[in-house]
Amino acid sequence: MGAGYDIGEMHQEINKVLSDNVAGRDKAAISYVMESPDGRWFVARLLENCHIDSALGLLRSDGSMVMDTNAMLVQEGERRVGLVIKENILSMGDGLSLYHQMESESKAYNDQQEEIKRSIVSRYMKAEE
Repeated sequence: MGAGYDIGEMHQEINKVLSDNVAGRDKAAISYVMESPDGRWFVARLLENCHIDSALGLLRSDGSMVMDTNAMLVQEGERRVGLVIKENILSMGDGLSLYHQMESESKAYNDQQEEIKRSIVSRYMKAEE
């Protein structure tokens, strides 16, 4: 090997070029996914499972939270993954718009699910009368 180049500098350049390549592929992939309703559905469910908008801890059946350190550490790792995905979406040119569209579609679906539950509960309540 010649002494005409800095090996550290060479490794930095390699890492930057490869990292930029991966980042470009990530952006293209998340853009592709977010362009379709099924893709937005998948991402919304993924972010929900990554605890993006929920408190950390174990939820008891009575609705109270248990502060379990191991569970919280796992959930924090899952949250980090969700935050990276969210960051990739929001860094797209139309990412904010697509993110809001995903949230709106998810809310509409959740509202529909709640209405189905209410309907079933109501039917059972009427049957007991």
